[in-house]
Amino acid sequence: MGQSLNVADDSEFNAMDTMDTNLDGEFLDTAGDLPPSNEEWYEDAAKCYSQDGLTFLDLFDTNEHAEYRKENLFYPCTLREEWEVADFLLHSALSMAAINKFLQLSMTAAWLLCVYSEWLTGDAVWSIQDQLPQGATVLGTVLSSDKTNITMMTGARVAHPLLLGLANIRMRTRMKLSSKAFMLMALLPIPQYLHPNQRMQGMLEDCLIHKCLSIILQPLMKATKLGIMMSDPVGNIHHCFAPLAAYIVDTPEACMLACVHGKTSPFTLASYLQFRDNFCHPACTHEITLEQLTSINVDPNDLEGFFAACAEFWLNGVFVPFWKGWLFSDPAIFLTPEALHHWHKQFYNHDVLWCLAVLGVLEFDF
Repeated sequence: MGQSLNVADDSEFNAMDTMDTNLDGEFLDTAGDLPPSNEEWYEDAAKCYSQDGLTFLDLFDTNEHAEYRKENLFYPCTLREEWEVADFLLHSALSMAAINKFLQLSMTAAWLLCVYSEWLTGDAVWSIQDQLPQGATVLGTVLSSDKTNITMMTGARVAHPLLLGLANIRMRTRMKLSSKAFMLMALLPIPQYLHPNQRMQGMLEDCLIHKCLSIILQPLMKATKLGIMMSDPVGNIHHCFAPLAAYIVDTPEACMLACVHGKTSPFTLASYLQFRDNFCHPACTHEITLEQLTSINVDPNDLEGFFAACAEFWLNGVFVPFWKGWLFSDPAIFLTPEALHHWHKQFYNHDVLWCLAVLGVLEFDF
């Protein structure tokens, strides 16, 4: 039984006449961009009036990162390989949980990008390591304290329990209560003062806390300055240094430790009058605070005079901070944000109430 070829429509052969074949037998179109004869075009439709419009690349070059891309085409990625991995993850069907798990792989973190997770991965501890002798081991000191009722039925005594932890322990282990990763170092006293001025009483209490901390933490300060030989769990001896990595406290205690007023940021130089500013104020660093205290020419024993002089710099009257002699210790770094008040309370007590006032209860169904 033979095969037949339908040649009733000559348009197929006419189209063949406008093409050539290469050595591989593939057709190359040489007839231009003319539409097929069986298509009907609306005459003078979609007319081009000018070729001076903006292209995608023109808009691409007006981006805020265009200057960086002149030297690095794959900015914000460092290398083409990093961009290829990011592009693959963006177009993949992986979930966010799977992507996070992939980025946490040690192989990925080694050559792809820097993953900031534990304290030892931060820039601050790497800067400390650069300033220590070769082969030194950094042991990050973690402190925590909060005003706590010691007795309820026998005088309602209160104190500040001071807890000590180690930043080198993995966070998921350190934060578990069952791990018992924190140990009680001391109970900081909260005595009753006889001074008639309540502000002076608060100033004396802050000075006492700093004095107690400077005494209790003296061994750690010496270990940070000189180093100490310590044995790890398997018997290896290391030359260890113990800088203050974090001090976990509530916002009022953070202001007290940073030696600033209660209505002042413990992290920056902004006061409560500047909290609405749309820019970031300079950090309240170790050097700035000590320089401000040095510039005050009033005897600290003159409580009211010294307190008035400190008010000019929004300081709380503590003239010898406990971290003054602790090498590598900076309140702008070791004081961490407080999730309860800085995030959750801020959202529910301020952001939600503002939205309710603007939109109304019926519109803002939260």
